[in-house]
Amino acid sequence: MDWFKSFFAVGFGGAAGAILRYCVILTAGHSFFPFGTLLINIVGSFLLGMINGYFALKKKSLVFLALGSGFCGGFTTMSTFSQEVVNLLQTSLALAGLYIGATLFCGLVAGFFGLGLFNRRRGESL
Repeated sequence: MDWFKSFFAVGFGGAAGAILRYCVILTAGHSFFPFGTLLINIVGSFLLGMINGYFALKKKSLVFLALGSGFCGGFTTMSTFSQEVVNLLQTSLALAGLYIGATLFCGLVAGFFGLGLFNRRRGESL
């Protein structure tokens, strides 16, 4: 029965994350650069860092699964990022490179920052 609860937690979180991603993409609109997906992936990296930092010393729970694998997994998007890179490569190598670099660099920095928020509370440093 525990596996059922785990699947439900991930599915519920994933649905909520996917719906929020869709809302952000609709709000961001379409332009020459995929700002919406960039923002989503940076915010998702930050949130996942926070979630992992918060639960680092705690027993992993259904809330951890719902927020981490579920919500952040449904909110962030590798497939859309990949497709947008392919689209940008067809029009501008410079914009594609900027998008890839910004996504990776800002996502990593955001993830470390989110993780660091809870490590500092415990007196640890990265």
